[in-house]
Amino acid sequence: MKTTVAAPDASFLSTISDQLLGLVNRVQEDVARYADTEVGQSGGGFVIYYLTDENGEPLKDVTAMDLGASLKDIVATRGFQQLREYCEARDLKVRIDEHFYANDPRPTKIYRVIVDGWQPGPSA
Repeated sequence: MKTTVAAPDASFLSTISDQLLGLVNRVQEDVARYADTEVGQSGGGFVIYYLTDENGEPLKDVTAMDLGASLKDIVATRGFQQLREYCEARDLKVRIDEHFYANDPRPTKIYRVIVDGWQPGPSA
């Protein structure tokens, strides 16, 4: 007997893709804001964004799994691809990680979008 895997919910992935597309303008503004500040380790900085669910709460991996989606599916969205292209064109790095959130009622992680790799500006 073959086991079939359901395709991820297209509407869910479209919503996540749109969130990621929306980060392009925010990245530009946030990097400009923080590039000249002395925050974190000398030699670079980072910004973190959280993907959110339909209620504006941090998007949990268990929610995505319930909709048939994984981190791999999220990274494959058009929104993430465009965000990555935007960042790479500016010598920035972008990644999505799963960050521990809670153990109760079951082990849960939330999705964070991390942009880093810029060098401090002249005033740093």
